[in-house]
Amino acid sequence: MNATVDFIILLRRVVAPLLLCAGMLSPTARAAGVAMVTDLQGKATASGDGQTYDLTILAELEAGAKIQLGAGANLVVLYLDGGDEYVFKGPSMIEFRPKQPEVQSGAKPERRDLTLGNGAKDIRIKAVGMAQVALVMRDIRANARIQLLSLHNTRTLEARPEFRWTALQPASKYVFKLADETGRMMYEAEVIDTSIKLPAVVQLKEGVPYTWEVSVRMPDGKKYSSSAEFAIAHADLRAQAKALRPAASARLSTRIAYAAWLNQMDLKDEARTYWEAASAERPEDARLRGQAAQ
Repeated sequence: MNATVDFIILLRRVVAPLLLCAGMLSPTARAAGVAMVTDLQGKATASGDGQTYDLTILAELEAGAKIQLGAGANLVVLYLDGGDEYVFKGPSMIEFRPKQPEVQSGAKPERRDLTLGNGAKDIRIKAVGMAQVALVMRDIRANARIQLLSLHNTRTLEARPEFRWTALQPASKYVFKLADETGRMMYEAEVIDTSIKLPAVVQLKEGVPYTWEVSVRMPDGKKYSSSAEFAIAHADLRAQAKALRPAASARLSTRIAYAAWLNQMDLKDEARTYWEAASAERPEDARLRGQAAQ
């Protein structure tokens, strides 16, 4: 069996349970947020638990948090439980209560429904955590130097997805390998380009974890490689994602909410395209830049 595949299977069996246990401890560490920022233009400062910090898009707001919104600033916040959006204009001071916000000074907010596609009333958006568990697996081996662009520890909506990575140097010849959850090699090919699609004869099953690896031998004899896991999303999830998908012309806050939903469904590569577009629209937002770079 391929040594790299052996290593990935070992990680899945040993490291994943440890990560799960660590995640089970987190609810006691901090209170759950009641709302999430889905758009922000201008200056906003948040305070709570004796701390004050500059607000960013995707910031999670706990009950009792207070926001000082600067003059001319615009803020959109999504209440996670009810799914209502609130639009604030500065200058204003807002306290976020468990069910709805209370404006202590400034203009009354506009309340509106989340305008995702069909079935939006049946979902609840979760806040996007600061750290993604999948990142623990990224480039974990010392010789991993090839940056994988997609598919990187994610589920995908594509039945025949494209695998992409960055080049180490021009005209390099890469070796691509695909293995199933048992470690059985399903496909292997040499690639001059930095992307590949599987031939039609290679059929992938829904919901099954696969491991792919790309490696290259450099002129100095050194070999570099990277690998990641992925799975094809089930048909019902693909249909739901299509039904909820907002139009390209939708408000940024709507597209942010959709990206957050994709993220919580482990469709991280799909979500990244929305983070990248949102970051281009709000280039000053550090949190969006971080999400786009993952």
